[in-house]
Amino acid sequence: MKLENPQQCFGCGQENPDGLQLDFSYSINRAWTETVLKPKYQGYPGIAHGGIVTTLLDEAMAHVLMKKGLFAVTAKLEVKFREPVPIHEDIMVVGEMDEEKSSSRIKYLCAWIEDEKGKILARGKAMFVDQTSKIAGNKTEEAS
Repeated sequence: MKLENPQQCFGCGQENPDGLQLDFSYSINRAWTETVLKPKYQGYPGIAHGGIVTTLLDEAMAHVLMKKGLFAVTAKLEVKFREPVPIHEDIMVVGEMDEEKSSSRIKYLCAWIEDEKGKILARGKAMFVDQTSKIAGNKTEEAS
């Protein structure tokens, strides 16, 4: 497995013109980002496509692990859609790791999306499998 160009990542790659271009902030077991979704990510008029909502949650959880220096792949992901996620409005996406449940290879995380008033619009939980030794050992250097 090879990580060719993380800048092309659909979720966070700043060089991917079709991607979400998310920019995360971090604490010990948490990653979060604020974003406004563009119309190209909508399903029904005015609301985000469910696949995009799922991507946002997955990306937030993955970033918690990446900040810890771990490269892991999603093995299982469950999403609960509570309210439509709007297009053209501020949303917050937060991912958090469950340290107590996680082991050295299997990591359990949760994530949620909030509107600008703090209302939870969607929740996700996932199991990730650590692939650091396979991915990090083959990483290519990013261009300066």
